[in-house]
Amino acid sequence: MSDDVVTIQRTKLSLINASRSMALMLDKLRSIDATEMGNIRNIVKNIDVESDGIENEKALELIQEIRDADVFNFDQDVVELIKNIESSQSVLDNYINVLKRLV
Repeated sequence: MSDDVVTIQRTKLSLINASRSMALMLDKLRSIDATEMGNIRNIVKNIDVESDGIENEKALELIQEIRDADVFNFDQDVVELIKNIESSQSVLDNYINVLKRLV
């Protein structure tokens, strides 16, 4: 076997391992417990309800600042991360297929 073929096969195997690692990351991200996300939403709702009973202007300003900072809105980031990993995995799969045809 020529050095070229060996190098191509090693590269292909590295890409396959990367794709498997991405699949594992996706599984972990998708398995984020929906009840935990529900808990976060309930916390935000409770903050909104509780803030209706607060008259202290400083406390209300702080609560508004927390809302504006999007402290609890990270689920979209997870969705974006999943999309990016899926897209990267698709690109890797294309390269893997091309490398398979070379050897």
